[in-house]
Amino acid sequence: MQTDHHNSDSYLIGERPMRVSLPLMLFLSALVGGLVAVGVFAALRPGAAQAQTDRPSAEARTAGLAGLEDAFEAVAANVGPAVVNINTEQDIRRRYYAFDPDSFFFDPWGSPYRPYTRVETVKALGSGVIITSDGFILTNAHVIQGADRIKVALFDERTFPARVVQASPGQDLALIKVDAGGDLPYARLGDSDKVRVGAWAIAIGSPFGFSETVTVGVISAKGRVVRGQGGQSTYRDLLQTDAAINFGNSGGPLVNLEGEVIGINQAIFSPSGVGNIGIGFAIPMSAANKAGVNQAVAASKKRV
Repeated sequence: MQTDHHNSDSYLIGERPMRVSLPLMLFLSALVGGLVAVGVFAALRPGAAQAQTDRPSAEARTAGLAGLEDAFEAVAANVGPAVVNINTEQDIRRRYYAFDPDSFFFDPWGSPYRPYTRVETVKALGSGVIITSDGFILTNAHVIQGADRIKVALFDERTFPARVVQASPGQDLALIKVDAGGDLPYARLGDSDKVRVGAWAIAIGSPFGFSETVTVGVISAKGRVVRGQGGQSTYRDLLQTDAAINFGNSGGPLVNLEGEVIGINQAIFSPSGVGNIGIGFAIPMSAANKAGVNQAVAASKKRV
């Protein structure tokens, strides 16, 4: 009987023998093993299957943005009525000399000029925030500094004279009071010590006299040190924000998404001296500053 001798790498397909080389067999085995390994690894990888399901859908992202918009609107509606417009007037007496024909006629050898005093009224504009229902208002010290008269315009367009309760030029904070004859809307003081960089920040004020203007940004940095105009004062631990702050915003509140006052808007950095470039500063409503404000309010009530 004739016997066919086949090598160990011979296989029968139908009735025809096919020879497969050893390198090709090893390649095919490695390829199949790799594909199996990749599949097993993908199945066992922690969170791999969940990653696709955890990715928010377009509807979820839209809902999140809508919720954020609702938060902004709620802050504007709740805190806006507590923000006031502060107008100040300061009488400045200026001495000057003017020609006096009578003096020259009666005393030709004397000076024809006589001294005169003229009173000029300088007006300034700022913002503030009511922090108690009976009319205590927090603002910047530089807003009311040197003022002979202070008038506060409320959200309902009523206007009242205000008196200074306490001013701290070193901190650039001031507490003033109006007697409106009834309860006023007010904002709650927060805690800037708990604020983190990147948190939402909302500035409310009266830039250029446009009342209840709301701008939104984030806390860009904390602990900033800024020198005042002329280099005479240095303010420390300021909050930096890119929420738009312009002339007239000084003294207005910087609030969080809960509507709590976390700072009092103070100044902007602008190389040209005009306009906002996204670098604004606010005095932080730290635990120490908050305690000082509350003590000043309590002491004023005791004196009354």
